[in-house]
Amino acid sequence: MNLNIFNNIEKLKRKNEEVHELLDELKKEMENDNNLGILEDFQSKNKVSIGTKNQMERRMDEILLDYSNKTKEDGDLYYIVEYLKEEDNFVVYKYDGEEDSVLTIKKEELSNDVLVNTALRIKDGKYTVDEIATNSLKEEIINMANELLKEQNKVLEEYRKEGHLYRVSENINGSIFIYDITDDPKIEVEEVDFPEELKDIAHEGTVFEYIDGEYKIKE
Repeated sequence: MNLNIFNNIEKLKRKNEEVHELLDELKKEMENDNNLGILEDFQSKNKVSIGTKNQMERRMDEILLDYSNKTKEDGDLYYIVEYLKEEDNFVVYKYDGEEDSVLTIKKEELSNDVLVNTALRIKDGKYTVDEIATNSLKEEIINMANELLKEQNKVLEEYRKEGHLYRVSENINGSIFIYDITDDPKIEVEEVDFPEELKDIAHEGTVFEYIDGEYKIKE
């Protein structure tokens, strides 16, 4: 038997297995992305403070309400914000003029192209995807999130000063809040770039020094 042929077959088999594994991973990743809300996805890929997250959520609600009012002639706006896998339901924000409410819709009631972050209208008694609204809202929400992220990062860049001392005011589940005790007035900020390896010792009252672009424990 030709061992080269046998070896080549084994290599090809392993290659096919690797390709199938990669495709399975990509499929799972795509399914996860499709089930993430716009802000949840954005925040998972960026360092965003608690305060900035709250701002983003408020602004997103304002964007949806404003868009609903501008497109009243198209009917009430339904916007899918979450998928509840266990219940097989979508969580939906409904906008009717100045009113908004939250409801759930069974996945089986919607077409297969409906995902989280999809805008719907009711046409002929059925939920129908509004592609124009879906794309417009996605673009506006992402632009808003990027704008707030830039504002957050600009504030933090200005706050970090070489040689200054910073005292921890709070550590909320790994979210580190500090204030500059070198400067007056003492303004508290959440430092999203605080070193992971120092978070366990960043208790209230602990002092760090900002040296060479890094926070270091003050001995």
